[in-house]
Amino acid sequence: MTLKTAVLLPALLIHIHTYSQTLSELTAAEESQVEDYTAHTDQVPEDDMHWQQLQAYTRHKINLNTNSVSVLQSLHILSPMQIQQLLRYRQQLGDLLSIYELQAVPGFDIQLISRLLPYVEVGRDLEPHYNWKDYVKKGEHTLLCRYGRQPEKSSGYLRTDTTAAHYMGSPDKLLLRYRYSLTHYISWGAVMEKDAGEAFFKGAQRRGFDYYSLHLFVRQYKWIKSLALGDFTVNMGQGLLNWQSLAFGKGATVMQVKRESELLKPYASAGEYNFFRGAGITVAKGKWQGTTFISRRLLDGSITANSGYHRTLTEVARKGSLAQLTLGGNVTIEDNNRKLGFNFIQHHLSAPIQKGQAPYQLFGFTGKQLTGFSTDYEITWKNMHFFGEAAMSNNGKTALINGLLLTAANNVDLVVLYRNYDKAYHAFYADALGEFYKPVNERGIYTGISLKLSTHVKLNAYADHFTFPWLQYRAAAPGRGRDLLMAMTYTPDKQTELFVRYSYLIKQENDDAANFFLPPLVTVKKKSWRIQSHVQTTAGLTMKTRVELSSYVKEESTQQGFLLFHEILYQIKRSLQLYIRYTRFMTDGSNNSLYTITSGMLYEYALSRLTGEGHQLQVRIRWKLPAGLTFWFRYELSIYGQLSSIGSGWDEVKGNRKSVVQCQFQYLF
Repeated sequence: MTLKTAVLLPALLIHIHTYSQTLSELTAAEESQVEDYTAHTDQVPEDDMHWQQLQAYTRHKINLNTNSVSVLQSLHILSPMQIQQLLRYRQQLGDLLSIYELQAVPGFDIQLISRLLPYVEVGRDLEPHYNWKDYVKKGEHTLLCRYGRQPEKSSGYLRTDTTAAHYMGSPDKLLLRYRYSLTHYISWGAVMEKDAGEAFFKGAQRRGFDYYSLHLFVRQYKWIKSLALGDFTVNMGQGLLNWQSLAFGKGATVMQVKRESELLKPYASAGEYNFFRGAGITVAKGKWQGTTFISRRLLDGSITANSGYHRTLTEVARKGSLAQLTLGGNVTIEDNNRKLGFNFIQHHLSAPIQKGQAPYQLFGFTGKQLTGFSTDYEITWKNMHFFGEAAMSNNGKTALINGLLLTAANNVDLVVLYRNYDKAYHAFYADALGEFYKPVNERGIYTGISLKLSTHVKLNAYADHFTFPWLQYRAAAPGRGRDLLMAMTYTPDKQTELFVRYSYLIKQENDDAANFFLPPLVTVKKKSWRIQSHVQTTAGLTMKTRVELSSYVKEESTQQGFLLFHEILYQIKRSLQLYIRYTRFMTDGSNNSLYTITSGMLYEYALSRLTGEGHQLQVRIRWKLPAGLTFWFRYELSIYGQLSSIGSGWDEVKGNRKSVVQCQFQYLF
């Protein structure tokens, strides 16, 4: 006990703010990670299960003395080596007596502990033991309603005396969600969503919402580790075979390259594609655990073209036209420092999938059945953590990923990751790290370093070299490239953060000027500089500023980009919060679009893709009312210069202004 007390330096004590039911803000590096994901995949994430889980932890905190490794992993804040350091500290010195004691754990600094504070606690000796009645009575209920609309009507909603509107519904977007949860033990609920343009209680949607979701999920009940009924996700290994929870790729948090999640997880998000519907169960005994699941879903005509929208007659005609039956399982052997898993999955389709006719689609999947196998592993030895997965689809083609996380010194962490994905490897729901958005037709080696230069300065950097053995979209020959990033974070005190990032990507694409069936490749270079500051000036007032410069160079063509935003977050009273952001942006073309994530409403990824020249204003109000009720209102206005219309096709809006109005309320009881 004396040793513990001696290592706690009063000068390092952290001021703990009131975090009750409040998610911590994303760091600049985490913001960069989300924005890079959207730029890479060209889609805004709809899976908000991680944010739901984090908010639950603010009300029912993780006990650092008793909770399992999988629970600590679910935060997505701690690296595998940091979790191992915490476990070793507990083994050597016993349970933590105070949250401040985390400062004595190797690898834990003030910034990391600040990120953990809203979600963790220490001091209790035993986990609670609930019976079935406790499961259904001691949890909490959450009711959430979100409404949004674009006031300016796009072409798809316009009608004339002789023609009907192309979209069958109104521009209103509506989400309703009810969920009961006893954190770590049980969850059930329902989700209902209507997208903009979809009919509502009429036409093709006479039953109201276009999308309905139900789930029941039980954890830690006797010999059952997890039981899923209804909608759920399956996350295996490192994502080569099946990964349906949200997972980011390369970014400023350079050490976060390992996929970590529970194998079965409940699904209560509005995304309409990346989940299973059926039943799954995981049973555990000692070092062994086994999982099996079955799912049957009706998809929209094609696995490769499922947008989730049902606004037009064509989109409605595709709805539910393809049935998918999925069977799968896993066996895992695990102890404190080792883990070995064997995975299997098989999909049966009601109609065969036809691959495209373009040359780069030559090795695409075709047929009615897809089977896959994989094995994954984790080994921790001293200051090294090895992990990886090897997978094979039923055509005999393979995918492989292996990584090493290494703590070289108290202030130096290293990562090396090698991947090799065959050009004909197939997996419907794969999501592994790489330059391409899915693990196919790629080889590469990723190296990264996280270096603490001082108590207040951290430097992160990675270099990724990759090759594409076969053709790709917009690349009519095998190609190669490299991706470099350096990011420095300076935190002189708990109220201030300065973030500087430089990124450089070089790869090959088709020559736009060449008039050939298979045009030659030319080199493309993308560069970006970003400086961002975050300052809490006085109690309740926070300011953030970003300046970003970017360029896209292809042959003799160069596109430049510039972005500047300044935002203010003001806690007027304990219950009322005001947020304002002004953004100025200028880009020369869509190849050099800029992305920003803003402080939207709870559980929402409020991301903007900015192209052209213009201004953007965002205002948000959050008002916490008594008895567990919280209300949000958000308004966003984008004004573009010298444009007669915004967008294209049926989403085209006449004029140079485009806005969004949203409101949301959440009731906890």
